[in-house]
Amino acid sequence: MVESRVNREVEAFSDLEALSGAAAEIIVAIARESVQARGRFSIAFAGGNTPKRTYQLLGDRHRDAIDWPRWQVLFGDERFVPSDDNRSNYKMARDALLAGAPIPIGNVHPIPTDTPTVGDAADAYDRTLRDVLADGTQLSAIDLVLLGVGPDGHTASLFPGSPVLAERTQWARAVEAPTTVQPAVPRVTLTLPCLNGARNVLFLVAGNDKRPVVVEILEGGDGARRFPAAMVRAAGRTVWLVEQSAMPPREQNT
Repeated sequence: MVESRVNREVEAFSDLEALSGAAAEIIVAIARESVQARGRFSIAFAGGNTPKRTYQLLGDRHRDAIDWPRWQVLFGDERFVPSDDNRSNYKMARDALLAGAPIPIGNVHPIPTDTPTVGDAADAYDRTLRDVLADGTQLSAIDLVLLGVGPDGHTASLFPGSPVLAERTQWARAVEAPTTVQPAVPRVTLTLPCLNGARNVLFLVAGNDKRPVVVEILEGGDGARRFPAAMVRAAGRTVWLVEQSAMPPREQNT
């Protein structure tokens, strides 16, 4: 089922495997279009458990269909932990895809976590984003941003009520995770100006613990505006791929 809601495309899937397969196909298609149009493809990876299978499918099922040297890999957020820590989004992506994909090492841009402070890491990544996305004298948009949604409506590391939601100029900021989110360690996140400037945003959402917030966001009522995930609208296309258990009950079998 594909449905358009207030400039969002929404598609429901029976399980995570089906969702991951569709996500991988969308990524491959956007990558191909981007390379044809601009000679390269920039993507911001999401962390968490949901996108892991998508990354595996890109490296397995779609390996020969991808022009890997044209990829520029960025990250939507990162916990301020060592890069070999199991809580690291970079480590998950490396283990699932990057270690085996023929992407030049200089085309992979993790958020640094070896700086003296998390604020230093955010400032460094803001500079990295602007360097990677430089197009002559202008800044180009990220071609595709992958995002998830937490049960509290956060996305990337943009949490409800965070002052970082008001950021209008920087593309990366340091943020303290609330104690209700585990692991509650400092993080670096891309900001709304960066996310909303993207050409494409693809949400990957799975798990029945997400259903209440997904229902509110997709219904689009005034209350949904408090959720950071509802604040993300790509300059181009925004697509939500939602596993069945996270969908409203009336739509689970449609």
